[in-house]
Amino acid sequence: MAEEVKKDKEEGGAPKWMTTFADLMSLLMCFFVLLLSFSEMDRQKFKQVAGSMEKAFGVQKDVPVKDSIRGMEMVSPEFSTIPLQVQVTVMENLAEEIEEEIVETEFTPEGLIIRVEGGVAFDSGKAEIKDRFKTLLDNLGKSIAGQDVKMIVSGHTDNVPLMKDAEFSSNWSLSAVRAVKVVEYLADRFKFSPQKLSAAGFADGEPVADNATEKGRAKNRRVEFKIKPLKKGIVFNGIQSIEE
Repeated sequence: MAEEVKKDKEEGGAPKWMTTFADLMSLLMCFFVLLLSFSEMDRQKFKQVAGSMEKAFGVQKDVPVKDSIRGMEMVSPEFSTIPLQVQVTVMENLAEEIEEEIVETEFTPEGLIIRVEGGVAFDSGKAEIKDRFKTLLDNLGKSIAGQDVKMIVSGHTDNVPLMKDAEFSSNWSLSAVRAVKVVEYLADRFKFSPQKLSAAGFADGEPVADNATEKGRAKNRRVEFKIKPLKKGIVFNGIQSIEE
């Protein structure tokens, strides 16, 4: 009789497999909680990562959120834009400036465009490179050194004419000399060949904002870098291969 009572006590409660099952469910819940916590990314870092990836995987234009992503170009052995590794390296080396919002980046089918605020690069009406800008140029130069890319440096101004006693006669000459100064600095610092660098001055000919406001004029006063492949390659448009 005593043995039967002991047996009944041992068989009471939940089955043994229930304990293992409960542990498994708890672990799964913790796993999904971790996934949810990881999804709360820093907005600026998310923009950097998303910008680095989107063109390399074929998304080459902005689309509304309600639309599904439409690839304009398929990835091929040779990129129509700069290789992903170059994009990532540039973004990493300029992360501080991007976070401070003194540098903007844009990925286009032609290559990576980097915009630097004019006030960070040069004093008003001057063409001497500021120390902070030299640090940025060093980071940018390291990013493309040894890579099969070329960089076009362009100077841009607002539409406000220079004063009569200014060092330069017009915004044309100011923007052009600034671009040349940057190219000379990079060429001297990193021994880039002329094939990898070029300079252009656009004055106020290519504004990115409205010159009617001070904020717009400040955005238009800038130095731009366009990084693109040194050699033309093959891109895929739909199912057809096109030689550029």
